[in-house]
Amino acid sequence: MALDKLTYQRTLLSKEPQVIEFKVANDLTIEEYKRTCKRMALALGYSSKSVEEQFGKDIETGDPNQLKLLFD
Repeated sequence: MALDKLTYQRTLLSKEPQVIEFKVANDLTIEEYKRTCKRMALALGYSSKSVEEQFGKDIETGDPNQLKLLFD
């Protein structure tokens, strides 16, 4: 499987992480790409509230029967 990279690199030196890199499959759906971008924003220190406001909530893709077992 071929992998692509989604990379954030700081331009100024600081004690913060200088590079955050995700290796991802090159056939991501738009929802999978969006989820990856959200994870990168969280890794950069953005609050989960801010990320959810900008990107919206994830679409649940699990088996409804399994989800029901988890929450009952």
